[in-house]
Amino acid sequence: MKVRFVRTSVFPHGLAPSEEKRVFQVIERCGRTAYKSEDRITDDSARSFVLMLKKHGHLSVLEHSNIALRIRENPARGNLPGIPSVQEFCESLRKNVRERSAYHRTCNTYENGGLVFVIAANLRAWIETLEYLKQEATRYYAFLGHHLGRLFPGFFQQETSLPDDFRYDVSTVPEGFQLELLRKDPRSDLPVFIFKLVCDRGITHEIVRHRVLSFTQESTRYVNYGNTGMTLILPEELEPFYNEERMGFTGDDPRAQEWIRRGEIIFDWYQADIARGLRPEIARDVLPNLLKSEIFVSGRWSGWSHFISLRDSRQAHPRIRFIAKEVRRYFESVGLATA
Repeated sequence: MKVRFVRTSVFPHGLAPSEEKRVFQVIERCGRTAYKSEDRITDDSARSFVLMLKKHGHLSVLEHSNIALRIRENPARGNLPGIPSVQEFCESLRKNVRERSAYHRTCNTYENGGLVFVIAANLRAWIETLEYLKQEATRYYAFLGHHLGRLFPGFFQQETSLPDDFRYDVSTVPEGFQLELLRKDPRSDLPVFIFKLVCDRGITHEIVRHRVLSFTQESTRYVNYGNTGMTLILPEELEPFYNEERMGFTGDDPRAQEWIRRGEIIFDWYQADIARGLRPEIARDVLPNLLKSEIFVSGRWSGWSHFISLRDSRQAHPRIRFIAKEVRRYFESVGLATA
């Protein structure tokens, strides 16, 4: 079949994981969606794929992650002279991060009566913050570099030694703890939530305007639709005639036939350009806004709640409103109410 139609769909992928192996697996899944190379995923392909992205500077895909560090007093050290308290340390770290602070989430909480400082960011932000601190605040670079290398040895090289006066207890924050803290205090905003959306490219143009979120999208530069056929998103006017199981239409309604005819004409143009030697990135010029696109979108609660407030609206396009309603339904299922 040259042309087929599918419905707009939303697939929640939950919280960005805190364990290195699963971090790599999520990033690989997002990255391979851009090239439609999911068939290359194996049990041990994720680490090499992610390190390849890092090596070549394709850092946007690394944003589908969330590394939250929990920093506590180390009981073995006690209150030795010259050792800053966690409160003093976190205030000093915030000041040294300075203009990088927009890329991190920080919060204070308490465990067993003791103060705990949490600082979170995606992998791209951590890479760039470490580079910044290496030039601006070397002791904080050494501290964070040491613990990121210890906790995520497959990604960060543990090439820094720990400053004597920064010997705190440092661990990662599990996703469940992040979510529970968010339920109690939305200002903490620690977790990153990941969704896979299947929608048309006209709608993805609207989605990517929410720039506090992160995106990895099926690429018309690299995907050759001449090999697979062209998939379009179902227009609203054709809903009554669409059969989900057949991914086609019942009867011969003239509106459905007209849409099929249009799609086949466009696809014939596309195939003709591929046949005469044009690369997919050039042949794509004739592809329609209605082309199906898979896009991974990640972000914190603050970004998603803003997305819902704007897009679940009577003024919004019906397909992006459908997405916003499904996203709202997911957050309500995990105990996060939306306005």
